[in-house]
Amino acid sequence: MLEFYEPSSKDRHLFPHDSRYQAYQYHYSFSVLWKDVVGLTICKTDTAFYLHLAEDDCFLLPVTEDLPAAMAELEAHCRESGQRLQLECVPRKEAQELQAMGYTAEHIRNLDDYLYTSEKLIKLSGRKLQAKRNHISQFERAYTYSVRHLSTKEMREECYTMASTTWLDAQTSTTKEIEDELTALRNTFDNWDELGFVGMLVCVDHHLTAFTVGEIIDDGMAIVHFEKGDTSYIGIYSVINQLFCSQYLSDVTYVNRQEDAGVPGLRKAKLSYRPDLMVEKYRVTKP
Repeated sequence: MLEFYEPSSKDRHLFPHDSRYQAYQYHYSFSVLWKDVVGLTICKTDTAFYLHLAEDDCFLLPVTEDLPAAMAELEAHCRESGQRLQLECVPRKEAQELQAMGYTAEHIRNLDDYLYTSEKLIKLSGRKLQAKRNHISQFERAYTYSVRHLSTKEMREECYTMASTTWLDAQTSTTKEIEDELTALRNTFDNWDELGFVGMLVCVDHHLTAFTVGEIIDDGMAIVHFEKGDTSYIGIYSVINQLFCSQYLSDVTYVNRQEDAGVPGLRKAKLSYRPDLMVEKYRVTKP
């Protein structure tokens, strides 16, 4: 039976970190940041690297060079342990491979990742992105602002305070989703040096107005993990999105801005940037 354990910073090297895993890179990084929320445990064998999420009682796709062998090992573990054999967030290519092996695959639209070329997010060219350029122009005319690298612990604490006050004040209630995201943000800031992330903040008249946190996987892809802004400032999200990409991600081909989780407003916002690629995600089970 496989032996799963809670990961620590010393296990960071086990997680995939190159473009071969571009289609599902976000979900491995997500698991590291949200480990305290989702109940992440991991296991490494000669065959594969496995991840289990206790909150949903599911596995992520094994990281392996031999998927049939990895699934056989995982099936044996589930028979012995009594755990449910269900994989979440499996990209289409691997879902099709698993279907050919006798598994059932179901597309879960709410978990599809939105990918954009960094060039698009920087230049915002064309009629369809005119509204984004207008938002930025409005912001620049209305405010005196500065941009700073998220380089110190003090800055990160200020960002966390902003997220846990200004952000929460905009909500009608403190939902579990918000509490979970704050936990993940706390985990991110507490392990900043080990994670190797990059971040940026925007200040209007020396007042923190927005911040973003991202991860550069390689020249093929970067991930935006957190992006928070005070919406009382017109165009703040268009501004920080464009500035972060232009200052930090210009040498990266794709920027992964994650899924929309089925939230209507979030889906509308992500679609408004005209994604260049949607990474479909599937739920895989054994009939």
